[in-house]
Amino acid sequence: MRALETCLYVDDLEAAEAFYSGVLGLSLFGKMAGRHLFYRLEGSMLLIFDPAASAQPGDVPLHAGKPGGHACLGIAREETDAWQARLEGHGLKVTRYAWGNRGESLYFEDPAGNVLELAPPSIWGLE
Repeated sequence: MRALETCLYVDDLEAAEAFYSGVLGLSLFGKMAGRHLFYRLEGSMLLIFDPAASAQPGDVPLHAGKPGGHACLGIAREETDAWQARLEGHGLKVTRYAWGNRGESLYFEDPAGNVLELAPPSIWGLE
């Protein structure tokens, strides 16, 4: 088994789209104004929902949650310095954490307060 989707919740979809598309450079796969943003990653999907709108009945199953989640997105080990510079260049506070010889993680928050992490798969022994 592997994770197919990761869901995060935000109170401001416009700010989230500007952050995930602009700052992180992710390509928007689909969106429903006022309800959700879907981003295709390598081998999985990142789903971002407005919890108030996605808790309402509609054509798709309910997705209700709260901002304050966590997601880790994989990057190549050699991209860590460039990503840190990019994130800090956008005014984000970045915490860098070393996992011994397995690699380093960059921790920061999206506009809704979700904790995001960029790290090489090697921190979990994955390649």
